[in-house]
Amino acid sequence: MLSGLEHSNIGKQIGYHDKGSVLFIVYELMPSQSLDLHLYEHEIGKKPLDWKTRMKIAEGVAKALKYLHDQKDPPIIYGDLRPSNILIDEKFNPKLSNFSTAKPGPAWNCRGASGKVMGTLGYGPPEHVMTGMLTRECDIYRLGVVLLELITGRKAIQKNLASRERAVVLWARPFLETKNFSQIADPVLGGCYPREGLAAALTVAEMCIQEDASKRPPIAKIVTLLSDVLSKDEGESWDKKEA
Repeated sequence: MLSGLEHSNIGKQIGYHDKGSVLFIVYELMPSQSLDLHLYEHEIGKKPLDWKTRMKIAEGVAKALKYLHDQKDPPIIYGDLRPSNILIDEKFNPKLSNFSTAKPGPAWNCRGASGKVMGTLGYGPPEHVMTGMLTRECDIYRLGVVLLELITGRKAIQKNLASRERAVVLWARPFLETKNFSQIADPVLGGCYPREGLAAALTVAEMCIQEDASKRPPIAKIVTLLSDVLSKDEGESWDKKEA
């Protein structure tokens, strides 16, 4: 599957080894490693990701999913979208990696041999948890979770918090419903984000994490909306704006 994928936001497969018990895939070198290291493991003296870079990463990930969903026949469901599977190059362009759970087709059952749903805790939509089926709408939900992580700086699941606040989706919903966007933005941004851009990006995230899968937008619409967020940021002069 990997050898047939050609997209600027998908990691290139250089080679693989499948002899005996030694199994591995060789990807192109990604000097900035993975997104989670930049979002959650802030090194002393290292500048955190700025707003524009975060939105650039979100747009690139969405474009990769659009390629998988709309330009491959049959479509490819990625299945395990999360920051640790998003690699970053030297210019902070994102590239999807780890296609171990990806499968071709409009839907497939990803229950393991034990009967449990396979995937990463905190990213699966309600219908996936209940049925074990993965669809393109599941990828959309996961994209919404990642977008919330980019905006808030919070992990999908933070085990050290109270039960209601552990999942970023549950924590963010009240703020999204009341349009209290300033309470959602990552504190390390220091207020350096455009007010309209923050509201627009959170609107996209809210659309993606709809509990009813039929209400989630198709990936093509999400790409357009995120591109609009970036274009608005480009055209707006701002240094520090508090939402």
